[in-house]
Amino acid sequence: MIDAQDIRLAMGGKTILRGAGLQAAPGQITALLGRNGSGKTSLLRCLAGTQRRCTGRILLDGQDARALSPARRARLTALLPQVLPRPAVTVGQLVCWGRTPWAGAGGRLTPADRTAAAGALAQVGLEGKAGQLVCHLSGGERQLAFLAMMLAQDTPIALLDEPTASLDAEYRRRVYRLLDGLRRAGRTVVVILHDLADAVELADHLVVLESGCTVFAGTPAAFAAGEVPRQVFAVQPTPVTDAAGRRYTLFRPVP
Repeated sequence: MIDAQDIRLAMGGKTILRGAGLQAAPGQITALLGRNGSGKTSLLRCLAGTQRRCTGRILLDGQDARALSPARRARLTALLPQVLPRPAVTVGQLVCWGRTPWAGAGGRLTPADRTAAAGALAQVGLEGKAGQLVCHLSGGERQLAFLAMMLAQDTPIALLDEPTASLDAEYRRRVYRLLDGLRRAGRTVVVILHDLADAVELADHLVVLESGCTVFAGTPAAFAAGEVPRQVFAVQPTPVTDAAGRRYTLFRPVP
Protein backbone atom coordinates (compact mmCIF):
# COMPACT_ATOMS: atom_id res chain seq x y z
CA MET A 1 0.00 0.00 0.00
CA ILE A 2 1.21 3.51 -0.85
CA ASP A 3 -0.30 6.67 0.60
CA ALA A 4 1.43 9.84 -0.59
CA GLN A 5 -0.04 13.24 0.21
CA ASP A 6 0.96 16.86 -0.48
CA ILE A 7 4.24 15.94 -2.18
CA ARG A 8 6.21 19.04 -3.11
CA LEU A 9 9.54 19.33 -4.89
CA ALA A 10 11.56 22.28 -6.15
CA MET A 11 14.95 22.01 -7.86
CA GLY A 12 17.15 24.58 -9.53
CA GLY A 13 14.66 27.31 -8.83
CA LYS A 14 11.87 25.38 -10.57
CA THR A 15 8.82 23.93 -8.85
CA ILE A 16 8.28 20.38 -10.08
CA LEU A 17 5.64 18.97 -7.73
CA ARG A 18 2.96 21.20 -6.21
CA GLY A 19 1.20 19.09 -3.61
CA ALA A 20 0.80 15.94 -5.70
CA GLY A 21 -0.76 12.87 -4.14
CA LEU A 22 -1.12 9.20 -4.94
CA GLN A 23 -2.73 6.17 -3.35
CA ALA A 24 -2.03 2.65 -4.58
CA ALA A 25 -3.50 -0.55 -3.17
CA PRO A 26 -2.12 -4.10 -2.99
CA GLY A 27 -3.32 -6.42 -5.71
CA GLN A 28 -3.84 -3.52 -8.10
CA ILE A 29 -1.97 -1.79 -10.90
CA THR A 30 -1.96 1.98 -10.58
CA ALA A 31 -1.01 3.78 -13.80
CA LEU A 32 0.56 7.21 -13.43
CA LEU A 33 -0.26 9.39 -16.44
CA GLY A 34 0.55 12.90 -17.60
CA ARG A 35 2.14 14.88 -20.35
CA ASN A 36 5.92 15.28 -20.58
CA GLY A 37 7.17 17.48 -17.77
CA SER A 38 4.12 16.94 -15.57
CA GLY A 39 6.20 15.48 -12.72
CA LYS A 40 5.51 11.75 -13.09
CA THR A 41 9.11 10.55 -12.85
CA SER A 42 9.85 12.95 -10.00
CA LEU A 43 6.88 11.66 -8.03
CA LEU A 44 7.94 8.04 -8.63
CA ARG A 45 11.46 8.85 -7.41
CA CYS A 46 10.01 10.45 -4.28
CA LEU A 47 8.04 7.27 -3.62
CA ALA A 48 11.17 5.16 -4.18
CA GLY A 49 13.33 7.35 -1.95
CA THR A 50 15.85 8.17 -4.68
CA GLN A 51 14.65 11.79 -4.62
CA ARG A 52 14.91 12.97 -1.01
CA ARG A 53 14.45 16.71 -1.47
CA CYS A 54 10.68 16.41 -1.52
CA THR A 55 8.36 17.30 1.33
CA GLY A 56 4.99 15.82 2.26
CA ARG A 57 3.84 12.50 3.70
CA ILE A 58 4.71 9.15 2.15
CA LEU A 59 3.56 5.94 3.83
CA LEU A 60 4.74 2.61 2.46
CA ASP A 61 2.70 -0.27 3.84
CA GLY A 62 1.77 2.03 6.72
CA GLN A 63 5.36 3.01 7.53
CA ASP A 64 6.79 6.51 7.26
CA ALA A 65 9.12 6.31 4.27
CA ARG A 66 11.55 8.83 5.79
CA ALA A 67 12.01 6.66 8.87
CA LEU A 68 12.98 3.55 6.90
CA SER A 69 16.58 2.42 6.79
CA PRO A 70 18.03 1.82 3.30
CA ALA A 71 18.02 -1.93 3.99
CA ARG A 72 14.38 -1.95 5.07
CA ARG A 73 13.35 0.18 2.08
CA ALA A 74 15.15 -2.17 -0.31
CA ARG A 75 13.12 -5.07 1.07
CA LEU A 76 9.90 -3.10 0.72
CA THR A 77 10.20 -1.21 -2.57
CA ALA A 78 11.81 -1.96 -5.95
CA LEU A 79 12.26 0.68 -8.67
CA LEU A 80 12.71 0.09 -12.39
CA PRO A 81 13.93 3.42 -13.81
CA GLN A 82 13.21 4.65 -17.31
CA VAL A 83 16.87 4.87 -18.38
CA LEU A 84 18.63 1.55 -17.90
CA PRO A 85 22.42 1.12 -17.82
CA ARG A 86 24.36 -1.37 -19.94
CA PRO A 87 26.61 -3.05 -17.38
CA ALA A 88 29.29 -5.45 -18.58
CA VAL A 89 27.96 -8.27 -16.41
CA THR A 90 26.07 -11.38 -17.35
CA VAL A 91 22.29 -11.53 -17.25
CA GLY A 92 22.54 -14.07 -14.45
CA GLN A 93 24.74 -11.75 -12.38
CA LEU A 94 22.40 -8.82 -12.95
CA VAL A 95 19.37 -10.75 -11.75
CA CYS A 96 21.27 -11.96 -8.69
CA TRP A 97 21.81 -8.30 -7.73
CA GLY A 98 18.09 -8.24 -7.03
CA ARG A 99 18.71 -10.58 -4.11
CA THR A 100 21.20 -8.21 -2.44
CA PRO A 101 18.70 -6.87 0.14
CA TRP A 102 18.12 -10.43 1.32
CA ALA A 103 21.73 -11.62 1.25
CA GLY A 104 23.36 -12.85 4.42
CA ALA A 105 26.56 -11.72 6.12
CA GLY A 106 29.12 -10.37 3.68
CA GLY A 107 26.49 -10.15 0.95
CA ARG A 108 26.79 -13.84 0.14
CA LEU A 109 23.89 -15.38 -1.76
CA THR A 110 22.42 -18.61 -0.47
CA PRO A 111 21.26 -21.46 -2.70
CA ALA A 112 17.72 -20.19 -2.06
CA ASP A 113 18.72 -16.74 -3.38
CA ARG A 114 20.15 -18.26 -6.54
CA THR A 115 17.03 -20.36 -6.99
CA ALA A 116 14.90 -17.21 -6.70
CA ALA A 117 17.04 -15.44 -9.30
CA ALA A 118 16.81 -18.40 -11.68
CA GLY A 119 13.03 -18.44 -11.21
CA ALA A 120 12.82 -14.74 -12.06
CA LEU A 121 14.84 -15.33 -15.23
CA ALA A 122 12.46 -18.10 -16.22
CA GLN A 123 9.45 -15.83 -15.59
CA VAL A 124 10.68 -13.33 -18.19
CA GLY A 125 11.79 -16.04 -20.61
CA LEU A 126 15.52 -15.29 -20.51
CA GLU A 127 16.77 -18.44 -18.80
CA GLY A 128 18.69 -19.31 -21.95
CA LYS A 129 20.63 -16.03 -21.83
CA ALA A 130 21.91 -16.19 -18.25
CA GLY A 131 25.53 -16.29 -19.44
CA GLN A 132 25.20 -13.48 -21.98
CA LEU A 133 26.44 -9.96 -21.23
CA VAL A 134 23.68 -7.44 -20.53
CA CYS A 135 25.41 -4.87 -22.76
CA HIS A 136 25.01 -7.23 -25.73
CA LEU A 137 21.23 -7.68 -25.34
CA SER A 138 18.61 -6.06 -27.53
CA GLY A 139 16.59 -3.23 -26.02
CA GLY A 140 13.63 -5.49 -25.31
CA GLU A 141 15.77 -8.23 -23.79
CA ARG A 142 17.59 -5.73 -21.59
CA GLN A 143 14.24 -4.41 -20.33
CA LEU A 144 13.19 -7.97 -19.47
CA ALA A 145 16.52 -8.64 -17.74
CA PHE A 146 16.05 -5.67 -15.43
CA LEU A 147 12.46 -6.73 -14.84
CA ALA A 148 13.81 -10.11 -13.78
CA MET A 149 16.10 -8.35 -11.33
CA MET A 150 13.04 -6.57 -9.91
CA LEU A 151 11.15 -9.86 -9.66
CA ALA A 152 14.11 -11.44 -7.86
CA GLN A 153 14.11 -8.58 -5.35
CA ASP A 154 10.66 -9.85 -4.32
CA THR A 155 9.29 -6.66 -2.74
CA PRO A 156 5.62 -5.96 -1.92
CA ILE A 157 5.84 -2.64 -3.81
CA ALA A 158 7.01 -2.33 -7.44
CA LEU A 159 7.57 1.06 -9.11
CA LEU A 160 8.21 1.17 -12.86
CA ASP A 161 8.98 4.20 -15.03
CA GLU A 162 7.80 3.62 -18.62
CA PRO A 163 8.81 -0.06 -18.77
CA THR A 164 7.45 -0.38 -22.32
CA ALA A 165 9.07 2.71 -23.83
CA SER A 166 10.44 2.00 -27.33
CA LEU A 167 9.38 -1.66 -27.15
CA ASP A 168 7.54 -3.40 -29.96
CA ALA A 169 4.10 -4.95 -29.49
CA GLU A 170 5.44 -8.40 -28.56
CA TYR A 171 7.68 -7.12 -25.77
CA ARG A 172 4.95 -4.76 -24.51
CA ARG A 173 2.59 -7.71 -24.13
CA ARG A 174 5.26 -9.68 -22.26
CA VAL A 175 5.86 -6.79 -19.86
CA TYR A 176 2.13 -6.35 -19.26
CA ARG A 177 1.76 -10.06 -18.52
CA LEU A 178 4.53 -9.77 -15.94
CA LEU A 179 2.82 -6.77 -14.33
CA ASP A 180 -0.43 -8.71 -14.24
CA GLY A 181 1.45 -11.50 -12.48
CA LEU A 182 2.62 -9.06 -9.81
CA ARG A 183 -0.97 -7.87 -9.36
CA ARG A 184 -2.26 -11.43 -9.00
CA ALA A 185 0.46 -12.06 -6.42
CA GLY A 186 -0.98 -9.23 -4.32
CA ARG A 187 1.79 -6.68 -4.96
CA THR A 188 1.28 -2.92 -5.09
CA VAL A 189 2.27 -1.87 -8.62
CA VAL A 190 2.71 1.74 -9.78
CA VAL A 191 3.70 2.18 -13.42
CA ILE A 192 4.21 5.26 -15.55
CA LEU A 193 2.65 4.81 -18.99
CA HIS A 194 2.25 7.09 -21.99
CA ASP A 195 -0.22 5.01 -24.00
CA LEU A 196 -3.66 5.91 -22.64
CA ALA A 197 -5.37 2.95 -24.30
CA ASP A 198 -2.90 0.54 -22.69
CA ALA A 199 -3.37 2.23 -19.31
CA VAL A 200 -7.16 1.95 -19.45
CA GLU A 201 -6.89 -1.69 -20.51
CA LEU A 202 -4.24 -2.72 -17.98
CA ALA A 203 -4.71 -0.69 -14.81
CA ASP A 204 -7.20 -0.86 -11.97
CA HIS A 205 -6.58 2.74 -10.90
CA LEU A 206 -5.37 5.83 -12.78
CA VAL A 207 -3.64 8.93 -11.44
CA VAL A 208 -3.10 11.93 -13.73
CA LEU A 209 -0.56 14.70 -13.07
CA GLU A 210 -0.62 18.12 -14.70
CA SER A 211 1.98 20.79 -13.88
CA GLY A 212 3.01 18.91 -10.75
CA CYS A 213 -0.52 18.53 -9.37
CA THR A 214 -2.80 15.52 -9.19
CA VAL A 215 -5.82 16.40 -11.35
CA PHE A 216 -7.49 12.97 -11.45
CA ALA A 217 -7.50 9.76 -9.42
CA GLY A 218 -10.03 7.05 -10.14
CA THR A 219 -11.03 4.07 -12.22
CA PRO A 220 -10.29 3.73 -15.94
CA ALA A 221 -14.03 3.92 -16.64
CA ALA A 222 -14.33 7.22 -14.76
CA PHE A 223 -11.28 8.56 -16.60
CA ALA A 224 -12.70 7.67 -20.03
CA ALA A 225 -16.11 9.13 -19.14
CA GLY A 226 -14.77 12.41 -17.77
CA GLU A 227 -13.21 15.56 -19.17
CA VAL A 228 -9.57 14.88 -18.21
CA PRO A 229 -8.63 13.14 -21.51
CA ARG A 230 -9.78 16.22 -23.45
CA GLN A 231 -8.54 18.85 -21.04
CA VAL A 232 -5.12 17.37 -20.30
CA PHE A 233 -4.28 15.21 -23.31
CA ALA A 234 -6.48 16.79 -26.03
CA VAL A 235 -7.91 13.42 -27.01
CA GLN A 236 -11.41 12.01 -27.32
CA PRO A 237 -12.12 8.54 -25.82
CA THR A 238 -13.97 6.35 -28.32
CA PRO A 239 -15.43 2.94 -27.31
CA VAL A 240 -14.76 0.27 -29.94
CA THR A 241 -15.95 -3.33 -30.32
CA ASP A 242 -13.86 -5.61 -32.51
CA ALA A 243 -15.04 -8.51 -34.66
CA ALA A 244 -14.62 -10.93 -31.74
CA GLY A 245 -16.91 -8.83 -29.56
CA ARG A 246 -14.07 -7.50 -27.40
CA ARG A 247 -14.63 -3.95 -26.18
CA TYR A 248 -11.85 -1.45 -25.65
CA THR A 249 -11.22 2.29 -25.79
CA LEU A 250 -9.34 4.26 -28.43
CA PHE A 251 -8.13 7.81 -27.85
CA ARG A 252 -8.27 10.04 -30.91
CA PRO A 253 -7.04 13.65 -31.15
CA VAL A 254 -9.72 16.25 -30.53
CA PRO A 255 -10.52 17.97 -33.86
